[in-house]
Amino acid sequence: MFSKTHTNFGPWIIVKTNNKKEARLESMRYVLSKYDYEGKGDSSDILLPDPNIIQRYHRLVKQIDI
Repeated sequence: MFSKTHTNFGPWIIVKTNNKKEARLESMRYVLSKYDYEGKGDSSDILLPDPNIIQRYHRLVKQIDI
């Protein structure tokens, strides 16, 4: 399913954790990091999503249908 529906316009994002609370927080961090909004840079702490938890799906060359 991933290889058939993953595109640059609509990518699959994988959240790799067994902790529901951590998964929800990292998902929110990911979404908020993608958009500009009022007051985004005002905080002294910039919280970016953890790259060990939030990962983008990557197709293998043999999975790409031509």
